[in-house]
Amino acid sequence: MNDEKRTPHYRVPRLRSRAALACALWLFTFAAMAAEPMIMSSASKQFIVRGRPQTSVFARNANTDLVYIDPALLVVTCERVKQTVARELGWGKTWRGTIFVDVRSMKFDNQEPRLVPFRATDGWRYRLEVPDEISRRRLVESIVEALLIEFADRGATDYSVELPPWLVEGFAAHLMSGDLADLALQPNAMNVRHRAHNDPVAPLRERVQATGAISIDQLNWADFDQSDPQRAEAYRFSSHLFVRELLRLRGGPDAMSAMLAMLPGHLNWQTAFLRGFEPHFRRMVDVEKWWALSIVQLKTRESSVHWSAVEAQRKVEDILLTPVQAPLAGDVSPQVKPVTLQTVVSDWDFKQQQPLLQTKLGQLQLARVRLTPEMVAVVDGYRAAIGKYLQARRRPGRFFRERNIGTAVTLAIEDFNALDQQRAKVSNKNLTADVATKALLAVREADQRLADGITELPPKVVPLTPP
Repeated sequence: MNDEKRTPHYRVPRLRSRAALACALWLFTFAAMAAEPMIMSSASKQFIVRGRPQTSVFARNANTDLVYIDPALLVVTCERVKQTVARELGWGKTWRGTIFVDVRSMKFDNQEPRLVPFRATDGWRYRLEVPDEISRRRLVESIVEALLIEFADRGATDYSVELPPWLVEGFAAHLMSGDLADLALQPNAMNVRHRAHNDPVAPLRERVQATGAISIDQLNWADFDQSDPQRAEAYRFSSHLFVRELLRLRGGPDAMSAMLAMLPGHLNWQTAFLRGFEPHFRRMVDVEKWWALSIVQLKTRESSVHWSAVEAQRKVEDILLTPVQAPLAGDVSPQVKPVTLQTVVSDWDFKQQQPLLQTKLGQLQLARVRLTPEMVAVVDGYRAAIGKYLQARRRPGRFFRERNIGTAVTLAIEDFNALDQQRAKVSNKNLTADVATKALLAVREADQRLADGITELPPKVVPLTPP
């Protein structure tokens, strides 16, 4: 008798809860389907992103690899990747081909992004189709691929270029181990903080010491089953190492840009590669010898090895600049912007400044042993200026306290401005003139071809020396 009375007492609420859950799921699905697509353009206007706002309940708690794409944040991500690629290869801010990014609902597991170049009346355009659920690595690789092809296609007329098979994976991995290591790809997934970057060489060295690296032929002909995770990871790792070592060559970024600019003038990328890296390699057999030597050196090299001039400049800049999220008006996602030392000492509260500047002092001290002699003098200047400023702010004195603080800030800004100019001179002095000139002439020649209406370019027409 008692059991018959209790049964309705606890079954009815359960049925109600199930009905409420079903209703909530129906409303959630309806709201997601009813959401209008967003169309947003990046700060440089090169990227036009179209897609529906992210409504997945898993987006904010996703693992670090899987990304639930939101168009408002994706457009910021595209712009930051563009700026990082341009800074790495010295492209500047100019661009030509618009990249339309279309975010689509994922139809099946492991769906890959797709890049479709198409020719318009005034040049090349690109449509990048991206599933709304994608791995972090593949998203960055797809953006990097679009940017590299857009740069190379500036001299192409009939057909879009074909990149070396190792370039996209290797270059994207290189960026993600450095400047893009703290890239936030979904709302509230990661707050941007200034933190010391781990040595990106350490995992590469450990992998080389453990398993070695694949050969040049295997890099050039990626003939393996993509579903094999071990072989895919081995290829990705070797591509990363190969691109990193190329960029570490003297004038490496300029040579890489020259190779891309010369791709439209050659039937295969190997010829463009040898012409771009002509100061270092005359034949592919020279590349094979250099690659074997690089692997041996990496196995035995200590972390105290000196950085190249270009890499030293980039590392010091990474330490000096502080990436922060700048809030924008309305519901637009915040944009990541680098903040200089001058802004930190003038605008930030000293309680925020002190730990940040103390961290920078430690990072500059660690980087000092791996810098070129000219850059060491610049770094010592920054360390002295930061130390002097911190001492003056910690002990402003009893009398004229505010005036002393203002004087300390003014002197620090003057010191930082002078050191920035000195650092720029060192950077310009270390540029390799012949390779930089060749890359610049190749790009200018491609621009002139389009202006003159020329549709064909014999390979020997590309100038390799200044006129």
